[in-house]
Amino acid sequence: MSSTASVCVFLLWMIVHDNHCLRIIPERTDIVYYNKTYIEDTPTFNVRRSARKGDYVVNLKFETKVTFGNEVLVDIVFYQFLNNEFKRSFPEMHSKLCDLINDDPYIGDSVREAGLKTCPIVPVSIYGSILKWYGKYALMNIGFNRMIPSVWPFEKGMVEFTIRLDDPKAIIGKGQLITTFREDRPKKKHE
Repeated sequence: MSSTASVCVFLLWMIVHDNHCLRIIPERTDIVYYNKTYIEDTPTFNVRRSARKGDYVVNLKFETKVTFGNEVLVDIVFYQFLNNEFKRSFPEMHSKLCDLINDDPYIGDSVREAGLKTCPIVPVSIYGSILKWYGKYALMNIGFNRMIPSVWPFEKGMVEFTIRLDDPKAIIGKGQLITTFREDRPKKKHE
């Protein structure tokens, strides 16, 4: 086997074999803005620890007034913590809401595990126009323990989520999540 073939086999083994993964540790959250036309008052977005030595998880509770489908766009922008301020970095994700929830292997998988299994997100109305109960959603214990390849340009940063409509142009909500990105080795299972 030639040396280039050996290097290719080694690199392929490194990609396939789970010897390192990127661990995303949420620290703080903030709802910067939400549009009261689409979201009922007081959505909650927080970070909790599931157990004493457990992982940190994110909780999100909100109530919808309208149906959210693929006409809703999700922009995920990463910021690097550099010189005591967050500066925009190059990793970004832009997706339609239902495509993100149903097809994305990282964020969509975490959201599906937290309880949002179907898209579009619909409001629930009971008793016609007399009394309305809108769609209440609680995504609890959103974890980010996916086997993400461990190539990441910075350790401390912020993730900014912008949820917006394309037509009519309107921002539904904007939130921020302060995170630490750490390279970890997967824990070996005891046999």
